[in-house]
Amino acid sequence: MKRLLLITLTLMSYFCYAQETEETEELDKAPVDFLDIFDSDRREKEFIRTSTNWVLAFGFNQALGDDNGIGDSYRFWGSGMFEIGLEFTTRLHPENDNIRFNYGLALRTNTLHINDNKGFVTDNNITTLEPLGFDVDRSYFTQVSIVAPLHLEFGRRELKTFKDGIKRYYDDEAFVFGVGGYLGLVSTSSQAIKFDREGRGVTRTTTNDYEVNSFLYGLSAYAGWDNFQLFATYGLNDIFKDSPLQERYLSFGIRLR
Repeated sequence: MKRLLLITLTLMSYFCYAQETEETEELDKAPVDFLDIFDSDRREKEFIRTSTNWVLAFGFNQALGDDNGIGDSYRFWGSGMFEIGLEFTTRLHPENDNIRFNYGLALRTNTLHINDNKGFVTDNNITTLEPLGFDVDRSYFTQVSIVAPLHLEFGRRELKTFKDGIKRYYDDEAFVFGVGGYLGLVSTSSQAIKFDREGRGVTRTTTNDYEVNSFLYGLSAYAGWDNFQLFATYGLNDIFKDSPLQERYLSFGIRLR
């Protein structure tokens, strides 16, 4: 988690520097968009309907069920969510920017820091949370997924005109909020258990030995000012397949683009 925060702070510093640099040059020429790579004439068009943003999200993560609340089975501090991806924004009306459809592709990790010397165990194709029978320093469960976020975004953005006559919409000094959800596929599921054995630090890692639901979907929302937003996601499918746990991911935190 500390390493994740360090990477995040570094990326935030880069985004802030890039934004300041862009502001000094924005009146001369419109910045290059990712889609300009595939269409050489697109950069010279006065208006465009679709633009792109790199999105970085990070925050807290929990797995909630009927008998499990925040911090019960999984430690609040140490359970995290991280996502990085490419977002496409399409204006739904050709003449204004009030409503937009946002969609894209992202890499997401969900991590649970398990409490009380427990871990996930699979028996007869059913995964449950069980006592491990020995003292552990740390017990982590991590899922890596490829997700497609889908949102309707609202909020009037600023239309900027450059010296070459090109016009583009930007989030600068604009309040925006989005509602929608996501679809995705689980790539890997792993558990790392760290413990001491005869004075030696041991890490035991198990990968893809859990009966998980490979397809995931859920609800998502965000709101914020400029390129800084707060977000929340809630899974609508259980993490594990045919398990008595019946737990679903809840994540919330900070979103940058």
